[in-house]
Parts: sequence; structure tokens; C-alpha cells
Amino acid sequence: MREGRLRAAFSFWQDSGTGARKRAGVTTVTKPVVLAALVLAAFVFLYPHVRDRLPETLRYERSSATQSSSQLSPSEFDQIDSYFTPARLGSFAGEPATRTDASVEGVDLECWYYGVAGERGAYQICFENGKLSTKVRFGQ
Repeated sequence: MREGRLRAAFSFWQDSGTGARKRAGVTTVTKPVVLAALVLAAFVFLYPHVRDRLPETLRYERSSATQSSSQLSPSEFDQIDSYFTPARLGSFAGEPATRTDASVEGVDLECWYYGVAGERGAYQICFENGKLSTKVRFGQ
């Protein structure tokens, strides 16, 4: 009878060890998955805030040798979004063909004009107090 109790106790000890090993295996898999999810969430949240600070080598570069520095291709024009500032536009697209500045009742307006690469027309990109306010194509 005593021998039976020892076997039962030993059997229970072996089973609980197997369960602990299974839980350790689940923990081993769960930790990296949770960590990866947290890193992805942080990247999605922080990327828009640090995009302007990325090194120039990570940014889009022009590939057309026939395009002048005062012209934009339609795809480059489409890439200009609300996060652009005059400084960022200058580093992205180069100097415009023409630039105008005006200040009216405390509002500083700055418009940059580029030609359309390979086509006839012009792009106007305007900033209000240093933030992109409008972008328009003329002569489509």
C-alpha cells in the first residue's frame, strides 16, 4: 500500500514537471512575439515624427539625368505631403524656378514654382507660416 502511494506521488511529481516544461515552452515563444508586436507598434507610432530627421541617404533620389533641378516629375509632386516644410522641399526638390514671399496681416506666405518634367505646365507649392497649405498643377 505504501509502495502504491509512493508511485502515485512520484507519478504526480513527474506530471507537474511536464506541465512546467510546457509552460516554459509557451513562455519562450510568447515573449519574442509580444516584444516584436511592441516594437512594431512603436515604429508605427514614432515614424511620422522622425521621418524629417532621417539621413539624406535614406530619402528618395532623382534618377532622371534629363530633368532640370527646377522641375518635378508627377510622381515627385505626388510625394509632397502635409509634413513638408520649405527646408524639406528644398532638400527634396532643389531650388524652384521662381519663388514668391508675402506677408499679409500676420500670415507669412511663401510659394515655390517648378516646371513639370517632360510635359508642359507648372507646379505651385505654397506654405502658410512655414507649413504646406496648397499644391496645385497648372496647364494640365
